[in-house]
Parts: sequence; structure tokens; C-alpha cells
Amino acid sequence: MSKGIQLFIGVILISLFTLEIPTRAFRLYEKGDTDKAIEVLNKSLEKESLNPAGNFLYSMIFVDSLFNEYSIDSAYHFVNKAISNFKQVKDAKDLAKLKEIGVDSVSLEKQKDKIDGLKFKVIKAKHTIEDYDWFLKKHNDAAQVPQAIQLRNHIAYENALAQNTWEGYLAFMTEYPKAEDFEKAMPLYEKLLFEEMTADGKLESLTGFLEEYPETPYHESVEKDIYEIVTATNSIEDYTGFLKKYPNEKLVQKSIPRLYHLFKEEYPNQDFFKYFNFQTAKDSIEKVTKLEAGYWLPKIEDGKIDFINAKAEITLRASFDKVDTDCLCLPQLTDFVIGEKGGLQQIVARNGNVIYQGDFDKATDVGFGYIQIESESGFTLVHKSGELIVDQPMSSIAILNSHFIRTEHNGFYGLTTINRKPILDHEFIDIDTIGNFIWLQKEEGIALVKPEVLFPAANREKVDLNFQYEDVELLDDGNFWVVKNGQEAILDTSLKTKIPFGIYKIYPKIYGWQLKSAKGIQLFHNKHLSLKDLYYEKVVENNRWFGLKKDGKWTLLDQVGDFQPMYNYDSLGLWGENMVMLKKEAQTTALFANGKQIEIKKGWEPKLLIPQNYISTGVKAEFDFLMLTGPKKARKIYNSFGREILSTTLEDAVALGPNLIRLQKNNAALTDSTGNYVLNFVYDGIGSNTNGYVSILDKGKVGVINISKQIKIPPSYNKLIEPYSDTVMVATKGKLKGFISTKNRELSAFDYDEIKYFTDTVALARIENEWFLHGIQDESLLYEGILNYKILEDNSQEKKLLITTEKGKGIYSNIKGEIIEATYDEIKVLGATDDPIYFAVKIVSEANIYVVIYFDKNGNKLFTQTFKQDEYFKIACPKN
Repeated sequence: MSKGIQLFIGVILISLFTLEIPTRAFRLYEKGDTDKAIEVLNKSLEKESLNPAGNFLYSMIFVDSLFNEYSIDSAYHFVNKAISNFKQVKDAKDLAKLKEIGVDSVSLEKQKDKIDGLKFKVIKAKHTIEDYDWFLKKHNDAAQVPQAIQLRNHIAYENALAQNTWEGYLAFMTEYPKAEDFEKAMPLYEKLLFEEMTADGKLESLTGFLEEYPETPYHESVEKDIYEIVTATNSIEDYTGFLKKYPNEKLVQKSIPRLYHLFKEEYPNQDFFKYFNFQTAKDSIEKVTKLEAGYWLPKIEDGKIDFINAKAEITLRASFDKVDTDCLCLPQLTDFVIGEKGGLQQIVARNGNVIYQGDFDKATDVGFGYIQIESESGFTLVHKSGELIVDQPMSSIAILNSHFIRTEHNGFYGLTTINRKPILDHEFIDIDTIGNFIWLQKEEGIALVKPEVLFPAANREKVDLNFQYEDVELLDDGNFWVVKNGQEAILDTSLKTKIPFGIYKIYPKIYGWQLKSAKGIQLFHNKHLSLKDLYYEKVVENNRWFGLKKDGKWTLLDQVGDFQPMYNYDSLGLWGENMVMLKKEAQTTALFANGKQIEIKKGWEPKLLIPQNYISTGVKAEFDFLMLTGPKKARKIYNSFGREILSTTLEDAVALGPNLIRLQKNNAALTDSTGNYVLNFVYDGIGSNTNGYVSILDKGKVGVINISKQIKIPPSYNKLIEPYSDTVMVATKGKLKGFISTKNRELSAFDYDEIKYFTDTVALARIENEWFLHGIQDESLLYEGILNYKILEDNSQEKKLLITTEKGKGIYSNIKGEIIEATYDEIKVLGATDDPIYFAVKIVSEANIYVVIYFDKNGNKLFTQTFKQDEYFKIACPKN
């Protein structure tokens, strides 16, 4: 078919087709005849499906409130159909006719908007997610879509709020990620998730939560909780382990002072920075370390008390109003000072940081970086970093090793940690350390646990305790003596049984254990193992010998040597450390440590001679003697090895030392341990042994002898001769004393009432009320006019005296002479003994002024201050 024919046919069809417009229906509706209008309208719509005006009119009728079949949805259907039909109309005449009855694109959209609004009003009244979703699906281009979304989303948020679970919030945020309430839901979700996942507060929950939710806003809080559990042990290893895994800067800063004080306590001679590389805190800790060296003393300036070091350099501007007596009188060696400022007591670290401030009576360094604070209300505990560890007053506080803090409340004890993590509640009668264990006591008994057994309590885990013992004692060898159900036992350092529980009394011995029961005495001997299965009636012992009585007979055992046991003795006695007296029937035998035996004949009485130096000191005698006395005072003396060293007639014999025996007849003599005479029977008497010096008496005069030093001064003096040094003695002629050599050469005149040791070459000597420093070698008087003195320093390098003369007080040194002239009213010794500062005072009584001069240990003037009386007593030590 040609193009011309096609065009012709099209024109004919268009001319034949005319747009259906139900104008009459519009007029009827306007007149209020809705039923007639609908009748006409239906015929119009049946006549032609392309009927924008008819559909438009229907949309109006269905939302007419007077129409008995009112339907917003029907109206919406017809208005959308009208709009669709209208878009198909292209002919200008048709469009003009439609406009004449009020149908155009504007009116159609306006009608649609009206219907959208009416429907939204209905949906809003229902206010459910389902209805809003329906509206958004059906009326997806309505102006109310944003509001519908907002209202729907808010309903979902309110539902999540009502449910208030992290799952509910998560579902809301997942379903409605663009909801306005998303930002409100997120923190609630994160909070509830955190609380549920970490509700038990245990380490496993906390670490697991961080691993699964590393971006949680509670990351820092969870790390802090992990920190408090992991480091509850307060051990170097656990701090470093935590910080490697969680390099939290705040917790690093918190850990550094803890680590520093722990390290200083455990390794006092080691360099902290050799093992720890904390760059952020290195300067401050190095400063603290330097400031800790040496002692400090208070110094008052302008009415305020600061602190100086041994060089009198200001080290801390504390500006205290007052310090206590200990601070005034004793060198401050701790790494903090205490004073009053503004009516409050302060504890200030050496770097100037205020550790604690408040109303308290005393602060004590209790180790591991802790300071115990005592007040009227009780005890609290603060760390030197300023961290308050125990803030509620307790009846007592004690640090049990580095791990635990014991607190007492209402008469009962509990345990906590540096992180305030409770380990044990206040329900124990006693808690203490014993060996490597913790002693826990309740009314039902005593439990012993290793510290690591209690650590899980910081992780909220239950700790099972067995209060099985009635009594416990730590023995010197590290073992434990315990009582359970009235029976005793011995446990080793791991609480494993060494001696089982039994009805006996257990006594620790050098060789092992002795058990006493109704059956007899049972022995656990480290050398004689077979003894443990036997019971004995009686046991005697010393370091060498062991005597056992069974069935009325004695057995002798050697504890340290190789002598074979000796059996069937009627009696057995241990004489000193070296001899045993054995008796079998009528025969008595002395057994010596080397195995030698001496049969003691009838009529001879044995006696043990123990040297006086062992008796006076209480030291066990390594050497002693046996003396046998026979008829007519015949004496035989044997040494510790059973060798006869003397056989003679004597009134008596006394062992003065291991190598010296005094023999007494009409006169006295001395013999050594071999029986050789050191001094024959020429003197009236011989005195006791004092450090090797033995006095000899004759015709009312006194001499002295010392065998080891080869000193022998014959009796020619009036009183006992006393050793002054290795080469000088002090002797008395008449009532006065003087110096003689060990060769009995006079070294001075006998002019002194009293002589006291000062140095080997210079003595303190008194005539009446005046003391002198007497040069022994040349009889020179190095210092005169001393009315009183006090030894300040006494060591191998130097000796110092605080001397008082008529002019005043001063300091004298055996090396430097008079280092502070004796012109002061008072001299107080401050600082350390080996590095003192001398506080010298001159009082101008007329003006009530105190001039104070500080001197160093060599007498060099450090500085001078002048005070009125009230200010002076703020800085002066009140003690003499």
C-alpha cells in the first residue's frame, strides 16, 4: 500500500473518531444530581474507554463525603486512569474541550494530591508499619511519602525501645538504615550488646567481646576491666604482658609507677630503664630516680619549710607551715615528705607531686609503692603515684607480698588487690603469709593456699578453700607442722605428706624428726632410716651421738661418723659434745669422739671440764677435757681425743679456754691443752679468762697473762689490768690509772681517774671532772677542758666526738681535729651518720635571737640563718 493511501485512511479514521466527553454528567453533578450523573457517566464510559473526563468525574464523586459509596481507593483508581487517558489525548480541540469542563494536567494532579492526602490521613490514623508500607507501595509518588517513611521508621524504633534488647535495635538498624532514629538506636544497641556480652565481668567474656567487636565505643572501658583483672596480681610479668597486647596510653601511664616501685622492691640494685623502654615517661622517672638518692632535711625560709640535701641545696619547695618531730630530727630517706600546709596534712613526692592531702596523723611507707595513712577513723592506703587504693577507713591494713592487701573491718579480715578487686570478704579470723602460702583462718579451721589459687577470685571465679587444719607452724627447714582432727603431721614445702597424721607429738630435730606417743619414741633419722619402725623408751642426743633405750638397754649410734652401733649398755650419758659415758654392769667407760675408750676404775670419779669461754658465750664446746679424781686428790686430765695430758695431785682444775687449764694446789698454775706448764705454781691465785686475758694474783698485787699474744705481766699493780689495744694496757697504781706496754713498760704517769678507749693512739682520760685527749705515744694532750662528750661517729676511717667545754659545744675528729669550734650553745646532728649536717646554734638571749649555722661533715659552713624564738622552734629538733 502506498504512503498516500495510508495517510488518506488515517485522516478518515481521525475524522470519524471523536473524544468522548460526558459534559452532561458534569452538569448533573454540579446540580447535585449525583445518581443521574453516575447513570450518564456509566453510559459514557461504556461507550468509550478513552475517557479522561469520565474517570476524573468518578474520582471526584468517590471522595464526595455525601456520596453513600464513598471510597478513597476507588477515587484513586479513577484519577490514575484519568491521568493515563489524558496523556493519550493529542488533539488540541479535544484538549480545549476538556479544559472547558475543568480537566487538564493541573486539575488531574491536584485531584490526585487530594486523594493522596485523604488516604494518608486514614493511614496516619491507623499508624501501623503495615499500613505505612501499603501506602508507600500504592501511593509511592505522594507528597506524604517522606512523612510516611519517617512515621513508619519511628514506629519501628519505638518497638525496638519497648523490646529494649540489642537484637531489637540491631534488627531496626538493619531494616531501616536511613531512619532518623538510627543515631539514637546505635548507642542503645552498643550499650546493651556490651552489657549482655560482658555481664559476668569475666576475663574470657571481656577479651572475647573486644575480639568480636573491636570498634565498640566501650573499647577503652573493656580494656580497663581487662587490665584490672590481669594486673590484679600486681606482678611485673602481668603488667608487661597486658601492655604488649593492649598498648593503651592511659593504662601505660598508670602502670609505669606501679612497675617502677615493684621493680625497685624486687631488684633494688638494678637499672629500671635497662629492662623497660617507656619513652613517654623516661624523663620524669629518671628525675624521680635521681631525687631518691640521699637524704633530705627541712629548712625554713620566710616562715615556710622547704627541703635541702646533704649539700644544703634546695631540692623541694614544699612551702609547708609545719613538719613533725621525726622530720625535724631524722634524715628523710623515703621518696616522699610529710608536712602541714593550709591546715591540711600533705604527702609530697620528691618530684613535688602531691600524693595525698587530708586530715591524718601518720603516713608510713609499707613497701611496693604503697603508703599507709593513719587517722582517727582508721587506716587507708594510697599508691605513691597518687592513686587511692583503699579509700574506706579500716581497722588495719597490711601488704601481704606484692599481690594482696589485707584489710580488717569489724574484727574480721579480708583480701583485696591494687585494683580494688575483692578477693576475699571480711569473714576471716586471720589472714597472713606463711612461707610461700597464704594462711586463711575461720572458726572451722585453717586453710593454706598458694597465692595463685586466689587470683581467679579477681575474675569473679569461685575459690574453693579447705579449712582442714587446727594449727599450723612453719619450721626452720621450710616444712610445715600441722594438726588435723587432733593428729599431728609434717608436710613439705608443697604440702605433700612427709610424716603422716598420727596420735603423737612431733619434734623437729637436726637429724630429722622425733615422734612421741603412748607407744614410745619413734625416730625419722636422715642417716639411720631403719629407726622409724621402732619405738624407744628414752632418747638422748647431741650433734655427734645418739643414745636409744629399748627394753631397758641402751644403744649408742654415731650421727656423723662411721662408728658401728654399740649395744646393750645399762646406762648411757652424753658428756658435752665429744664424750659419752657408758656403763655395763660394774664397768664404766668413757668414749671419745675419735673412738678411743678409757675404762674408769673403781674409786675414780669423772668430771667434765668445759672451757669458760664456751660457758660465757653459750657456744657449744668444740674442745673440752675429762678429769678423773682418785684417792688422795689424784687427778688425771684427758683432752677431747682421749689422750692423757696430766696426772698429778690437785685441789681442783678449771678449763679457762680450749688451750688453757688452771691448776690449783696451795698456789695456782696454768697448763696448755698438751699438759705443758705455761705458768708454774708460783702465784697465790689465777683469775678467770676474759677474751684470752687471765689475771694472776700474788701478795695482793695483780698481773696478767695472754698465751696467744705472748703477754706476761707479773703481779705488781693494784687492780685488774685491762687491755687498751694490741700493744697497750691500762694498769692501776694506788687509785690512779696509767698506760703500760704489753712488755710492762710504763708509757705514762699514773695520773688518771678513768680511761676510755678513743683510738689505738689517743685515749679519753679523766682527771676529776675534766676529760683530756691523751696521746699515748708521746703523752701529749691533744685537747683539754672537756666537761662531757658523746661519740657521734665510730668507724675504721674516722671517729668524731660532740664535746662540751666551758665555752660551749663543738665537734672533734681524730683525723681532722676540731672541725667545729666548741663555742655553740647547742649542736644537733642531722642527716645520715656517714654524711651528717651539723645544726649549730648560738643564742643571743638579750634579743631573743637564735643564730643557726649549718656545717657539713668536714666543718665547712653551708649557710647561716637568724630566727626569733617561735620560728626557731618550727625548724629545730626538740630532742637532744
